[in-house]
Amino acid sequence: MRPHSGFSALTAVKDLERRWGLTLVSFVPIGSAAPLLRVQRLVQKMMDSHLAVRPDEPLVEFYDVEQLHCTHLTLTRSSAWGPVRLADFVKPGIDPQRLCNILARATEGLGDITVRLDRLALSENGFQLYGCCADEDSAGRRFRLLERLNRQLPRYFNLGRRAWDTDPARHGSVHVRLGFVRRPCSDYASLVAKVARSSIDPITLRFADVTLVHHRYRSLLAPHAGSLRFPLNGRAQDDRAVPSFENLMTMKDPGRCDTPDLS
Repeated sequence: MRPHSGFSALTAVKDLERRWGLTLVSFVPIGSAAPLLRVQRLVQKMMDSHLAVRPDEPLVEFYDVEQLHCTHLTLTRSSAWGPVRLADFVKPGIDPQRLCNILARATEGLGDITVRLDRLALSENGFQLYGCCADEDSAGRRFRLLERLNRQLPRYFNLGRRAWDTDPARHGSVHVRLGFVRRPCSDYASLVAKVARSSIDPITLRFADVTLVHHRYRSLLAPHAGSLRFPLNGRAQDDRAVPSFENLMTMKDPGRCDTPDLS
């Protein structure tokens, strides 16, 4: 089968290889993942009907429940060179703990963020559900969170943000990635169009926390190099209650399948 130009072999490689980075996300609560899994099954049916002959190997890598997440802010772009280096990320003379202090202050008492996903699309970034904050309160909370972080973090850290991270007009827009195409398929353009025409029932997700993830894979496949959770409804914290940056490389995230990296 000849690949269509819309399929990106480079992107597939980036998704399959180990690539480290720092990103702030909300993981989909396990109890709320069922509608996303149904959409994954819909995608598989579309793939099956699109292919005249069953492939020898699966073409799509679907996210496991533990990987499903909504990204809020990319702190460093992913790199295959290894774990994020303090010398590259933290500006000279800055205590790395300031990152956790800023996140704790920006999230404390903020309130849940509820999103509504209602559109499915396929691009070189894979199969993604798109939507926006479900109500004005959630939109205001996400806007304030990103505005605070975008104002404070660049003073102390060398960030590798994406264009939409710093665009206030897009702070209310969200997406959740369901999986990615790992091998080329025939007539890729018609598959993209077919996915764009598909209809899905709107999916509502409520996030009660954000997690700073030092990931080993762009897909957030576990185990991570480290992760720190920040509740959105917590009380004001003193510095002793703020998660330690020193644990970011080794911390096991409670309730998830991560294992600490002690290498």
